[in-house]
Amino acid sequence: MKEAGKYSNPIVIRAHHLLCMQGFQGYGYTPDFEQHMGCVVVFLYSNPSFKLQIVAENDEICSHCPYEVDGLCEKDSQNEIVKVDNLIIERASLDIKQINSIEDTIKLVNNKLNRNDLLEICFNCKWKDKCLYFIDKTL
Repeated sequence: MKEAGKYSNPIVIRAHHLLCMQGFQGYGYTPDFEQHMGCVVVFLYSNPSFKLQIVAENDEICSHCPYEVDGLCEKDSQNEIVKVDNLIIERASLDIKQINSIEDTIKLVNNKLNRNDLLEICFNCKWKDKCLYFIDKTL
């Protein structure tokens, strides 16, 4: 796992990954992606005051995704994934210019998003049937 000095501070996280991190169970596109995402998740939850900046573009997690090509998502339409990020930013009242702790950001997102938001946000997600966050919040 990366140490604190190995991640940028603030770490850049795209908005929809705030949900993915909470429901992550080790599934992913490749073993490298799974391991890297697991490291990011463990690091952030082990360091709740670590700062992050929310974006609607590729981030630290995307850096190990096999669909990341030249800073864009080749798996989904780039426009579609950015729409999902922007929907979360809007519904959770996130300010992409503001730097906050992972702990405060997760609390804000969890307090703002409701079941209907998640049904809309996660509608096309490949992982929603396995995602603990989605399952827990929509049942």
